[in-house]
Amino acid sequence: MHTNILLILVLFFVVTSCSQTENINEQNIHLHVKELSSDKFEGREPGTVGGELTKKYIKESFKSSGLQPIKKDFLLEVPLSKMEVNLDESYLEFKKAKDQRILIPGKETVFWSKRVKETIEVKDSEVLFVGYGIVAPEYEWNDYEGIDVKGKTLIALINDPGFKTQDPNLFNGNAMTYYGRWVYRFEEAARQGAEALIIIHETAPASYPWKVVQNSWSGKQIDLKRPNLGMDRIKVEGWITDEVAEELFSEAGLDLEQLKEDALSSNFKPVPLKDFKMNAKLSNDLSFSVSHNVGGIKVGSKRPDEYVLMIAHWDHLGKRESHSPSNDQIYNGAVDNATGVAGVIELANSFKNVALDRSLLFLAVTAEESGLLGSQYFAEYPPIELSNIVAGYNFDGILPTGKTRDVVVVGYGASELENILEEELNELDMYITPDPAPEKGFFYRSDHISFAKKGVPMLYADGGVDIKDGGLEVGSKMSNDYTQYHYHQPSDEYQDSWDLSGFKDHLEITRNMVLRLANSEEWPEWYEGNEFKAIREASKEIKSN
Repeated sequence: MHTNILLILVLFFVVTSCSQTENINEQNIHLHVKELSSDKFEGREPGTVGGELTKKYIKESFKSSGLQPIKKDFLLEVPLSKMEVNLDESYLEFKKAKDQRILIPGKETVFWSKRVKETIEVKDSEVLFVGYGIVAPEYEWNDYEGIDVKGKTLIALINDPGFKTQDPNLFNGNAMTYYGRWVYRFEEAARQGAEALIIIHETAPASYPWKVVQNSWSGKQIDLKRPNLGMDRIKVEGWITDEVAEELFSEAGLDLEQLKEDALSSNFKPVPLKDFKMNAKLSNDLSFSVSHNVGGIKVGSKRPDEYVLMIAHWDHLGKRESHSPSNDQIYNGAVDNATGVAGVIELANSFKNVALDRSLLFLAVTAEESGLLGSQYFAEYPPIELSNIVAGYNFDGILPTGKTRDVVVVGYGASELENILEEELNELDMYITPDPAPEKGFFYRSDHISFAKKGVPMLYADGGVDIKDGGLEVGSKMSNDYTQYHYHQPSDEYQDSWDLSGFKDHLEITRNMVLRLANSEEWPEWYEGNEFKAIREASKEIKSN
């Protein structure tokens, strides 16, 4: 009798131990966040001592979870270039006959180039207003149809027509699509062969004031060091204020406000600014460096070449001058994004003793704060076949709100991953809260978008706002307070009092979804009408051939 009782106790201990090993451990999350956001890591800026410590910490964590390196190493090189426009030797000018207008950097314009060259010049380039500058076959929209823009300077609006009209049947209505992002404008202009593209800034459709443009694209700019040194990009990328645009169009005899209305039609045709030429010279200070993504694989037993991806960015802003009362110069980035990295590390640990059919890919990427560069490099030069990634989950900036009744899906209405999430939440009597600010395009501002642009279905599920102990009012206040007072500030620091129970639940839910995909033959799809659906279908067709 006593022997049987002892055996039962031993079995209970073994089962409990396995469960603790294989499920999400909230205390582990605390330990990882606290360590990664400590002053020792100096704000985790790439290329610094703190950045090196961060990569080493993640690598050792992945190794201890039994992951295998991608290719030969856990550290995957990301070559970077750094450029700064020397404004004393650079200019952007619009000229009409003998009248010249050199725009004032910062106040009237911000301009740069992704071509890694010391000197870049544009001479006597014709100027053309292209409306939104969008080519979107799924929306039967092509602002470039029937025109040749090679060698010309284009001026375009920001966001997409759906935002201006609020018509849910036009693009995605109030919710920004990828076609509304400023990065898309420059990419499409390059595909069309333009010389330069200048975006007209407006606060509402851009979702940020002019000072954000000034702060974000002035000074040193980090980009990938591409094999062609960016020579496939347009020569000049930039912004001008709405006030400057109105003055230029008026001088060209054009009514900008009327043209904005005209551009809301798919029948819109680009309009030249007659007799106007654009001239520019950029004198760049150049330097180069190498950072790393950190990646590891839990190898599947039946279909090891098919992957479920979990991703977070490891970098933050490092050390810099601070205007805080305490003169704290370390931007620790506890929420942004020590939480996300801690989540990916703990997910890897939770699968340590679990057999799976498909492989799991865990990825901590660099240089997100410089423009999603680490994820972009992985997606452009992938060490594995991207069409073999079944789906992906991104973690970026999880607030310590405690337990919630909901999960916020940023970019809601994108893919069948939302169906799988909803099924998991129904089991827990929880629900999905759609992106509360879809017009701001947050879905296109984190690392998952680098994979979505290659067709991989991605879910960017954030922490909830309907807190069990306080409801929506408390949750919304916590979110707003973080954005207003702590986002990209030295005060984004870890506290022992943080309640990470809600994040633990979020990771458990993700783990269940990953398990489902890893032990099945499901291939979640983008919803019909999504801008990335055709890319996924094309990659599948190539793969099948």
